[in-house]
Amino acid sequence: MSRPPLPLTALAWTPDLASVLAEASAAIGRLDARICASFCVPAWNLRASWMGYARALQLQRYEIEEVDIISRECGLQLAGRPRLETAGDPFSALEPWRIRLAENDGRHWREDLPFSFDPPQGWAEAPALARALALLDTWARADRTIAPWLAFPVVLYRMGITASALPCLVAGDAGQRFALDPRPALLKRLLKQLRRSADEGLVRLDRLEDTVQRSAAAISGERRPGKLADLGRVALTRPCLAARSLAPLLDLTISGAGKLLERARTLGILVEVSGRGTWRSYVTPDIAVSLGLAPPPRGRPRLPPAPSPALDSVLAAFDAEMADFDARVGPVGAGQTSGTENIA
Repeated sequence: MSRPPLPLTALAWTPDLASVLAEASAAIGRLDARICASFCVPAWNLRASWMGYARALQLQRYEIEEVDIISRECGLQLAGRPRLETAGDPFSALEPWRIRLAENDGRHWREDLPFSFDPPQGWAEAPALARALALLDTWARADRTIAPWLAFPVVLYRMGITASALPCLVAGDAGQRFALDPRPALLKRLLKQLRRSADEGLVRLDRLEDTVQRSAAAISGERRPGKLADLGRVALTRPCLAARSLAPLLDLTISGAGKLLERARTLGILVEVSGRGTWRSYVTPDIAVSLGLAPPPRGRPRLPPAPSPALDSVLAAFDAEMADFDARVGPVGAGQTSGTENIA
């Protein structure tokens, strides 16, 4: 019988490891602080859940990318993307995970563990982030499903490392299940992975806030906005849109929805990604850049729109109107069982 691997909390903290730990902790702290003060938390959480779930699927050896998850959730088959053909249902854990991420009941991190866990060697002296990774390491060997990877953001929250569950902080290494790699090298990889995920989450939050501000400014500047404001709210939860998917949401004809989408494109609210003259598909600018569907802006960053009473009122109304829209339409992905709309 092989000996159990050395716990990650029992490793010697070399200067190199300590430096990587500090960088990861700082990156997570920056993201956590920004999320606490952002006006785009619901929309960011949705986007971050797609990012984190894609990472978890890759750790389970699924060849599914984030763009495929977004396409499925929005019911839109994007141009140039093959239809997903997988055994089983790789998306079955997505909605339960979102519900768990939203829980705010103060449960202790031990309460949901599916195995008995005794604090390993060095637990009391180890940094909090190292403890969380040690728990993940044990969990990944005890459970070969997707559950350990998805549980990590909740563990960080319940251990008090973050002020809320941050879905983008899904972490893990497929080699953890075999414990063959040198333990210091594994811990270093996990910490670097967390730092990159937190940095990417912060970059995406910046893009989302910029998209919302600029969209609100463009809408407030129109003399006859029509249903542009409704489209802006829909795009926060369904960032991939086409005329056929938008028409029933806003009670429009397909022709009217197409004209509205094209108007939004000319105002910079949406980016066309179909590359075809009919059944055009559009995504929000932040999603287009994050998924590589559009090039990132070059040069000096553009100045944000100047504050105005009209813009402030549009931004202030977003949360209340989004809640009303969710109550009428339902959350994105609800009720979807299989298939997407091929309107690329």
